[in-house]
Amino acid sequence: MNLPNLITLGRLVVTTACFVLLALLGKAPPPSAVWWVFGLFLFAAITDFVDGWLARRWQQVTQFGRIADPFADKILVCGTLIMLVEYPVTADILPSWIVVVVVAREFLVTTLRSAAEAAGHPFPADRLGKWKMIAQCVAASALLTVLAGSQFFARTAVISVWVALVLTVVSGLNYVIKAARLLRRRGA
Repeated sequence: MNLPNLITLGRLVVTTACFVLLALLGKAPPPSAVWWVFGLFLFAAITDFVDGWLARRWQQVTQFGRIADPFADKILVCGTLIMLVEYPVTADILPSWIVVVVVAREFLVTTLRSAAEAAGHPFPADRLGKWKMIAQCVAASALLTVLAGSQFFARTAVISVWVALVLTVVSGLNYVIKAARLLRRRGA
Protein backbone atom coordinates (compact mmCIF):
# COMPACT_ATOMS: atom_id res chain seq x y z
CA MET A 1 0.00 0.00 0.00
CA ASN A 2 1.63 3.23 -1.14
CA LEU A 3 1.26 6.70 0.41
CA PRO A 4 -1.25 8.07 -2.13
CA ASN A 5 -3.54 5.09 -1.47
CA LEU A 6 -3.17 5.56 2.29
CA ILE A 7 -4.17 9.20 1.88
CA THR A 8 -7.24 8.08 -0.06
CA LEU A 9 -8.20 5.71 2.76
CA GLY A 10 -7.58 8.51 5.25
CA ARG A 11 -10.02 10.67 3.28
CA LEU A 12 -12.69 8.04 3.87
CA VAL A 13 -12.02 8.18 7.62
CA VAL A 14 -12.21 11.99 7.71
CA THR A 15 -15.36 11.88 5.57
CA THR A 16 -16.95 9.48 8.03
CA ALA A 17 -16.12 11.88 10.86
CA CYS A 18 -17.91 14.67 8.94
CA PHE A 19 -21.04 12.54 8.60
CA VAL A 20 -21.00 11.44 12.24
CA LEU A 21 -20.71 15.04 13.40
CA LEU A 22 -23.49 16.23 11.09
CA ALA A 23 -25.72 13.37 12.26
CA LEU A 24 -25.09 14.13 15.93
CA LEU A 25 -25.64 17.87 15.63
CA GLY A 26 -29.41 17.71 15.12
CA LYS A 27 -31.60 20.13 13.19
CA ALA A 28 -30.21 23.27 14.87
CA PRO A 29 -26.45 22.65 14.95
CA PRO A 30 -24.20 24.98 16.92
CA PRO A 31 -22.15 27.09 14.50
CA SER A 32 -18.84 26.15 16.13
CA ALA A 33 -19.51 22.45 15.49
CA VAL A 34 -20.45 23.10 11.87
CA TRP A 35 -17.20 25.03 11.40
CA TRP A 36 -15.37 21.87 12.57
CA VAL A 37 -17.26 19.88 9.93
CA PHE A 38 -16.36 22.56 7.38
CA GLY A 39 -12.66 22.23 8.29
CA LEU A 40 -12.76 18.44 8.09
CA PHE A 41 -14.57 18.63 4.75
CA LEU A 42 -11.97 21.02 3.31
CA PHE A 43 -9.17 18.83 4.60
CA ALA A 44 -10.74 15.76 2.96
CA ALA A 45 -11.29 17.64 -0.31
CA ILE A 46 -7.69 18.83 -0.38
CA THR A 47 -6.39 15.30 0.16
CA ASP A 48 -8.13 14.34 -3.09
CA PHE A 49 -5.75 16.56 -5.00
CA VAL A 50 -2.72 15.62 -2.89
CA ASP A 51 -3.07 11.86 -3.36
CA GLY A 52 -3.54 12.16 -7.12
CA TRP A 53 -0.62 14.54 -7.48
CA LEU A 54 1.66 12.30 -5.43
CA ALA A 55 0.58 9.18 -7.31
CA ARG A 56 1.39 10.79 -10.66
CA ARG A 57 4.59 12.49 -9.50
CA TRP A 58 5.99 9.37 -7.83
CA GLN A 59 4.62 7.13 -10.60
CA GLN A 60 2.55 5.20 -8.06
CA VAL A 61 -0.74 5.15 -9.95
CA THR A 62 -2.38 1.82 -9.17
CA GLN A 63 -5.58 0.10 -10.19
CA PHE A 64 -6.67 0.29 -6.55
CA GLY A 65 -6.06 4.04 -6.57
CA ARG A 66 -7.93 4.55 -9.84
CA ILE A 67 -10.96 2.89 -8.22
CA ALA A 68 -10.66 3.91 -4.57
CA ASP A 69 -9.90 7.60 -5.20
CA PRO A 70 -13.08 8.35 -7.16
CA PHE A 71 -15.05 6.19 -4.72
CA ALA A 72 -13.78 8.29 -1.79
CA ASP A 73 -14.62 11.46 -3.73
CA LYS A 74 -18.17 10.26 -4.38
CA ILE A 75 -18.71 9.36 -0.72
CA LEU A 76 -17.39 12.77 0.36
CA VAL A 77 -19.50 14.83 -2.04
CA CYS A 78 -22.68 12.75 -2.28
CA GLY A 79 -22.76 12.00 1.43
CA THR A 80 -22.26 15.64 2.37
CA LEU A 81 -24.96 16.83 -0.04
CA ILE A 82 -27.36 14.17 1.23
CA MET A 83 -26.70 15.23 4.83
CA LEU A 84 -27.16 18.93 3.96
CA VAL A 85 -30.62 18.35 2.44
CA GLU A 86 -31.77 17.51 5.98
CA TYR A 87 -31.25 21.08 7.19
CA PRO A 88 -33.93 23.63 6.23
CA VAL A 89 -31.43 26.47 5.74
CA THR A 90 -29.39 24.50 3.20
CA ALA A 91 -32.35 22.65 1.67
CA ASP A 92 -33.64 26.04 0.52
CA ILE A 93 -30.49 26.39 -1.60
CA LEU A 94 -29.98 22.72 -2.47
CA PRO A 95 -33.17 21.11 -3.79
CA SER A 96 -33.26 17.36 -3.24
CA TRP A 97 -33.68 16.71 -6.98
CA ILE A 98 -30.22 18.18 -7.57
CA VAL A 99 -28.78 15.71 -5.09
CA VAL A 100 -30.57 12.90 -6.95
CA VAL A 101 -28.98 14.04 -10.24
CA VAL A 102 -25.52 14.19 -8.62
CA VAL A 103 -25.86 10.74 -7.05
CA ALA A 104 -27.26 9.22 -10.28
CA ARG A 105 -24.36 10.66 -12.30
CA GLU A 106 -21.86 9.25 -9.83
CA PHE A 107 -23.45 5.78 -10.00
CA LEU A 108 -23.40 5.92 -13.79
CA VAL A 109 -19.76 6.98 -14.04
CA THR A 110 -18.73 4.41 -11.45
CA THR A 111 -20.45 1.70 -13.49
CA LEU A 112 -18.72 2.86 -16.68
CA ARG A 113 -15.35 3.08 -14.95
CA SER A 114 -15.75 -0.38 -13.41
CA ALA A 115 -16.70 -1.94 -16.75
CA ALA A 116 -13.70 -0.34 -18.47
CA GLU A 117 -11.28 -1.35 -15.70
CA ALA A 118 -12.67 -4.91 -15.71
CA ALA A 119 -12.01 -5.08 -19.45
CA GLY A 120 -8.42 -3.99 -18.85
CA HIS A 121 -8.84 -0.38 -19.98
CA PRO A 122 -7.85 2.36 -17.55
CA PHE A 123 -10.68 4.89 -17.30
CA PRO A 124 -9.26 7.67 -15.11
CA ALA A 125 -10.91 10.95 -14.30
CA ASP A 126 -10.45 13.58 -16.98
CA ARG A 127 -10.08 17.33 -16.69
CA LEU A 128 -13.83 17.96 -16.90
CA GLY A 129 -14.43 15.42 -14.13
CA LYS A 130 -11.86 17.19 -11.97
CA TRP A 131 -13.54 20.55 -12.56
CA LYS A 132 -16.83 18.93 -11.61
CA MET A 133 -15.29 17.72 -8.35
CA ILE A 134 -13.94 21.18 -7.58
CA ALA A 135 -17.35 22.76 -8.25
CA GLN A 136 -19.09 20.20 -6.06
CA CYS A 137 -16.60 20.79 -3.24
CA VAL A 138 -17.03 24.56 -3.50
CA ALA A 139 -20.82 24.12 -3.38
CA ALA A 140 -20.70 21.79 -0.38
CA SER A 141 -18.23 24.08 1.41
CA ALA A 142 -20.37 27.15 0.79
CA LEU A 143 -23.46 25.27 1.99
CA LEU A 144 -21.63 24.29 5.18
CA THR A 145 -20.81 27.95 5.85
CA VAL A 146 -24.50 28.79 5.43
CA LEU A 147 -25.38 25.99 7.87
CA ALA A 148 -22.86 27.52 10.29
CA GLY A 149 -24.87 30.73 10.15
CA SER A 150 -22.71 32.75 7.79
CA GLN A 151 -24.66 34.61 5.15
CA PHE A 152 -21.45 35.90 3.59
CA PHE A 153 -21.24 32.89 1.25
CA ALA A 154 -24.99 32.42 0.69
CA ARG A 155 -24.86 33.83 -2.84
CA THR A 156 -21.74 31.76 -3.54
CA ALA A 157 -23.63 28.69 -2.32
CA VAL A 158 -26.53 29.33 -4.71
CA ILE A 159 -24.29 29.97 -7.71
CA SER A 160 -21.92 27.11 -6.95
CA VAL A 161 -24.78 24.61 -6.57
CA TRP A 162 -25.98 25.45 -10.09
CA VAL A 163 -22.46 25.47 -11.56
CA ALA A 164 -21.83 22.09 -9.93
CA LEU A 165 -25.08 20.76 -11.37
CA VAL A 166 -24.17 21.84 -14.91
CA LEU A 167 -20.65 20.40 -14.65
CA THR A 168 -22.05 17.21 -13.13
CA VAL A 169 -24.38 16.66 -16.09
CA VAL A 170 -21.89 17.74 -18.78
CA SER A 171 -19.04 15.65 -17.37
CA GLY A 172 -21.39 12.68 -17.01
CA LEU A 173 -22.34 12.94 -20.67
CA ASN A 174 -18.66 13.23 -21.54
CA TYR A 175 -17.90 9.96 -19.72
CA VAL A 176 -20.80 8.23 -21.48
CA ILE A 177 -19.41 9.32 -24.85
CA LYS A 178 -15.89 8.18 -23.91
CA ALA A 179 -17.20 4.80 -22.73
CA ALA A 180 -19.24 4.34 -25.92
CA ARG A 181 -16.14 5.05 -28.06
CA LEU A 182 -14.10 2.64 -25.99
CA LEU A 183 -16.71 -0.10 -26.37
CA ARG A 184 -17.05 0.53 -30.12
CA ARG A 185 -13.28 0.23 -30.57
CA ARG A 186 -13.24 -2.93 -28.50
CA GLY A 187 -16.08 -4.45 -30.50
CA ALA A 188 -14.49 -3.59 -33.86
